[in-house]
Amino acid sequence: MQPVHSIVQLRDATSDDAPFIARVVLAGIDMLDIDAKLPDEQRAIYEHLMDICRMDDTLYSYLNTRIAEVDGNRVGALVAYDGARYAALRAKTFGLVQQTSGMDLSRNAMETSPGEFYLDSMAVLSDYRGLGIGKMLISDRMDYALCNGFQKVTLLVDKDKPRLQHYYQSLGFVFVEELFVFGSWYNKLGKNNEE
Repeated sequence: MQPVHSIVQLRDATSDDAPFIARVVLAGIDMLDIDAKLPDEQRAIYEHLMDICRMDDTLYSYLNTRIAEVDGNRVGALVAYDGARYAALRAKTFGLVQQTSGMDLSRNAMETSPGEFYLDSMAVLSDYRGLGIGKMLISDRMDYALCNGFQKVTLLVDKDKPRLQHYYQSLGFVFVEELFVFGSWYNKLGKNNEE
């Protein structure tokens, strides 16, 4: 059997990846398991989120996303971006969400800030978990951040998911602060990027 690193390919997303990216984002905010059948009541939100993922100036844009593939099939993705762009991307993204769904996200805490490279949403299909794909995606974005002068990489993890928090801590992330976003409390974790 080949090691997973020889069969996993990472690539920049394209607009054709929007349906998969939308599932990753919904998984990131616990609205949908990435493997689950889409409930009818979430179809409109999902379709609108796909449109947002196809745009080039939103938080969840395909331009901010790396895709992990095995044998040409999408198995995971990570949405990440420059914290200096967060406020402008958030204003557009949350405005679009409110226009179509009526959800007011303006009370969400600011998740990131200038000087940080922010890992926003990540998910891996259940059949491919435990193979190091998440670590590959994070390492890829850590390398990108280092090459582009970012000294700190940050992310949020749901306080109700201690196992996930332990996973990120095992990768060197440490607690920064608590934030209230999407109706739940999250721990913001950070890692200094060193050569």
